[in-house]
Amino acid sequence: MLLAALLRNDASAKALRASWQAGTCRPVIAKAAAQALMTALAYPGFALNAAQQQELLADFLPYAEVLPTPASAKSQGRSGVLDKLGFLSPAMQELLAAAGGSLDVLVSDTKPPVPAATRRVGGSTVLNCRILASDEFLAAL
Repeated sequence: MLLAALLRNDASAKALRASWQAGTCRPVIAKAAAQALMTALAYPGFALNAAQQQELLADFLPYAEVLPTPASAKSQGRSGVLDKLGFLSPAMQELLAAAGGSLDVLVSDTKPPVPAATRRVGGSTVLNCRILASDEFLAAL
């Protein structure tokens, strides 16, 4: 969704970019995800030169809180957010802890149904914020 918001110029993409640039929302991203974004923008299929890539990054990174990549994501080679039952992955738990528990909304267009309250179950943390699709998030702004 982030990549689409940077590359597209439709009303939804413009509204999302405007929301973080105006301070209406504060994006949080892991360092590894920010690096992956840079790599994605360099994909030859997008045909973006270096200046265009930097311009797109400048539309996002100054407004985002870039957090260290969680150790569990490094050891697993990926940073999945939720399992099929709506429990936070260890990597996302670490990322949220680094954010100081200040995450109110997780924006994902592939959201599973999840509980809204925080509780510990079998050593996992149940999501303590709402998960909204990008269109729901924009409507809520």
